[in-house]
Amino acid sequence: MKALRWHGNRDIRYEDAPEPEAGPGQVKIKINLAGVCGTDLKEYVDGPVMIAVDKAPITLGHEFAGEVVALGKDVTAFRIADRVTGLGEWYCGYCHYCKKGMYNLCLNGPFMGLMESGCMADYMVAPANTLYKLPDAVTDEEGALVEPLSVAVHAVRLSKIQIGDRVAVVGDGTIGLSTVMAARAAGASEVYLVAKYRKRGEKALSMGATKVIYSTEGNPAAEIIALTEGLGVDAAIECVGRPETPQLTVSLVRKDGVAVMVGVFGQASTFNFGSIVFNQITVVGSPIYVDEARAVLALMAAKRLDARDLITATVPLRDAVTMGFDRLITNKEDNTKILLQVH
Repeated sequence: MKALRWHGNRDIRYEDAPEPEAGPGQVKIKINLAGVCGTDLKEYVDGPVMIAVDKAPITLGHEFAGEVVALGKDVTAFRIADRVTGLGEWYCGYCHYCKKGMYNLCLNGPFMGLMESGCMADYMVAPANTLYKLPDAVTDEEGALVEPLSVAVHAVRLSKIQIGDRVAVVGDGTIGLSTVMAARAAGASEVYLVAKYRKRGEKALSMGATKVIYSTEGNPAAEIIALTEGLGVDAAIECVGRPETPQLTVSLVRKDGVAVMVGVFGQASTFNFGSIVFNQITVVGSPIYVDEARAVLALMAAKRLDARDLITATVPLRDAVTMGFDRLITNKEDNTKILLQVH
């Protein structure tokens, strides 16, 4: 079969790879669409970051929609030809955190596309407990977006917003825009986005953002404080992962509010903890997701969450580097989510 495999920094190849077979508890999937994630881009440009170098070459990817073609022993939840999507985190089910239902903190589970072969290939195998059937009302394009939307929904859940609350989102990438939609779906009355790129900001307005404040123009914190009668928002969600963004995120929150950190940080941050202590602000980290894909699929099927506007292009898997990875790196203004057509 053909696969997109990471060999090293700036070295991703479309090449032949062994076709996998489903083992006990696993499902073999023919991939139709795969999404290029910011994590994939980071491994391409700066890697190795989280990727398992000892397993290179390794097939990338953890966002997908596909069709079941084979079932491993003891798999009963799926049938041949089921359309499915899934999540990148493979959990063990028996460690301290898994026993508490906190699968995103599993001590033993590898992450697909980084530690185990991923979905940017003709076929892949995955544990059945990481997969979800796609409802008839949900397209493959939407199915390939379930993983990033699950990240957003998990972050919104951790923010503990109530219906009518005001929310700020820092970051205009796929996760930031997904979080705007998730906050609206959760009942936020106002959602402010701190963005860098004009076209992404314009897209956010069509996705439910109340107002977009550009980080390169003026003082985003002062503007959001003014828009909220001097109080600040009930919750702010950081979706960038830059050294300066945690402090900005906390500065947007009212006293006794919540700041959620979602971005993947490659560098240490300098932070004034007094802004937390004296304002009684709760800061919480949000690593990926638990079982939020179920909620995402229900919202998609009910047409309460439409993420298709995130997609800026669908390109053949063979052209993933030039038309996908390089395009996302060099032209962030015009591109948000690029899907790879496999079958």
